[in-house]
Amino acid sequence: MTKITTKRGAVSIYAVVFLTLVFGIITLSFTRIIIGESIITVNTDLSKSAYDSAMAGVEDAKIAILKYHDCLSQGYAPNAGSSVGSCQRIIYEMQKGIAESSCDVVTNTLGRETGDRGETIVQETQSKNNNGSASYMEQAYTCVKITEETDDYLTTLTNADSTRIIPLRSADLSQVNAIQFSWYSTANAGVDGEKYMIGGSDSNTTLKDNSEKYAPPIIALEIFQTDSSGGVPDFNVAELNVNNYNSRGTDHAMLIFEPRKGNAKNFVSKDSVYDHSDKYNNDMIQTQCNATSSPNGFACTVTIELPDTYRHTPRVSATTFLKVNLPYKRPNTDISVALCKSVNDNACSSYTTLTGVQAAVDSTGRANDLYRRIETRIELVDLYYPYPEYALHLSGNDASDKNFYVTRNCWKSDKSGGAQGCANSGWVSD
Repeated sequence: MTKITTKRGAVSIYAVVFLTLVFGIITLSFTRIIIGESIITVNTDLSKSAYDSAMAGVEDAKIAILKYHDCLSQGYAPNAGSSVGSCQRIIYEMQKGIAESSCDVVTNTLGRETGDRGETIVQETQSKNNNGSASYMEQAYTCVKITEETDDYLTTLTNADSTRIIPLRSADLSQVNAIQFSWYSTANAGVDGEKYMIGGSDSNTTLKDNSEKYAPPIIALEIFQTDSSGGVPDFNVAELNVNNYNSRGTDHAMLIFEPRKGNAKNFVSKDSVYDHSDKYNNDMIQTQCNATSSPNGFACTVTIELPDTYRHTPRVSATTFLKVNLPYKRPNTDISVALCKSVNDNACSSYTTLTGVQAAVDSTGRANDLYRRIETRIELVDLYYPYPEYALHLSGNDASDKNFYVTRNCWKSDKSGGAQGCANSGWVSD
């Protein structure tokens, strides 16, 4: 009689099949991870290369703008028939490209060569696997648009660069009746910055809370404007330091905005601006801030009506500007300035563009079939010249004999320049 023993061998077969399945799954999983990571790496490389291509378009736009304004300053006129690279041709191509919102304004202004698609080639990298016979990565900027009329002025105040002088220039400055000023964008607050934006239990408390989170900062804003005569500036320097009490005109005002959570105003009337040109009235203006309901992406927005100039003549564009300062140097704060033609319900209802203050550059770059688009602003005036952050006002026969007061809540002096003490102040004299 024969004995059947096949069941003992079946266990080994099952074990081999099971282990084969396990190792197969592990191998497929690793293969999938490797392929996935490879795709991510390639896409990241393409994305960065497309971004670099777009940045190349921005850099070429800077060169084109510099050449354009240099040619204008030399008195050249546009001429389409001039040779490529000449000032006449540069001015013609730039003005034509801006007017038409052309994607080729930079390429035509600088006379760049284009590829088969009409793009400006930045770089071509050859593949090492085919002896360099084919293009592996093709980089180019495909469209760069420039405008020198912007809806607003945008910049960032930082610890190292906490002051900005902003010219107020428009096609018709006489139409500008107010300024819309905003600061502290959602990018400054961070992903979860909003919950730390309002601090304390009092609804009207200052905006501070966690030491690792920043609230909208106090901002100091000075307004400068001057009178004109026959369309040119006509003023005395002394008029920047005093008011025209009889007709309530002023060429200068200092406004200090303190962010608040509760009831506070987001509108400063022209009479209030006039009052703040007097050093007796340099009190802080409490401004309501609420990032969660801000339609323009800024936590704080205030509308400031502009008073008449000292002599009540039209203000001059060349000598009308803002000085914006971050007194405590932190946190980094985005700011926005827009010009208002009319005001309704204590807010801007119509706007006009700023002209010749910033250029807006819209650049699209490509790497193979992946595109990246970036927008940036380029300053058209020099805003980084040395400007005194602080100063001492000296007056009297013996200008060096001054009293210095250290106070908590007040700074005052009478109209003759004499000092007035505060109840909580201490003073020293040299």
